[in-house]
Amino acid sequence: MNRSPSVAALARPLRALRLGLHFALALSPSAALAGSGDAVLAQVDAALNRASDTTSRMSAETNIPGQAPLKMEFTLETKGPKRMVEFHAPGDMKGTRVLVLDRRQMYVYLPAYNKVRRIASHVNSQGFMGTMFADADMSTTRFGEAYAAELKGETEAGWTLSLSPKPGEETAYARLEIDVSKQNTLPTTIRYYDAKGTHLKTEVRSQYVCEAQVCQPGHFKMTDHTRKDASTVLIQKMEKMNSGLNDERFSQRALQQGR
Repeated sequence: MNRSPSVAALARPLRALRLGLHFALALSPSAALAGSGDAVLAQVDAALNRASDTTSRMSAETNIPGQAPLKMEFTLETKGPKRMVEFHAPGDMKGTRVLVLDRRQMYVYLPAYNKVRRIASHVNSQGFMGTMFADADMSTTRFGEAYAAELKGETEAGWTLSLSPKPGEETAYARLEIDVSKQNTLPTTIRYYDAKGTHLKTEVRSQYVCEAQVCQPGHFKMTDHTRKDASTVLIQKMEKMNSGLNDERFSQRALQQGR
């Protein structure tokens, strides 16, 4: 005679199913990060700094209403928070170099004067070499060092974070909003605001290329809404990655002497 299964017997597989789902969700990156803006931001910072060093060839075009486009070409070398930029074009900028040691220390070498000068921290919100990217935008490699994050929204594709300065931190912006892709935990859009809540600028990063778990955007666009939507587009072509750049490359001596 067939007997109906007991309630206890039915409950065991249901408990096992719930337990399996619990562990599956715990191992899911989106589930692990959901609900914690700082946790998502930590993953963003880790993804931004996954390569030990990179060398890229960059081209830039800045368009300001009523003016001729400004086109530039330069090489960008990175190692952790450090950046070395060397300009190749236009002709009047050839040989100009910029050294970023961190978001508080930036230096420029001007070949016409054959001198290294420090860029004052109070001008970090101004345009970098005539572009819509501020010095602060170019020098920020880890958002979590200066900002605390709140999770503002989540979709199947990504998260939206609201970043506010940590106590005691001086930042160029009063608030940032970052859209983060779940595919690579990297920014797709960054919106910049002042203390009055004015939407100052929008940066879009796209055309990501991945190699050895390191993903880099091939296309950046920064739009300045305070300047009639003037914009700068950066095109990045990766040349080398994890090539073992020496720390001496990111020094004031190297800044003056060049490559």
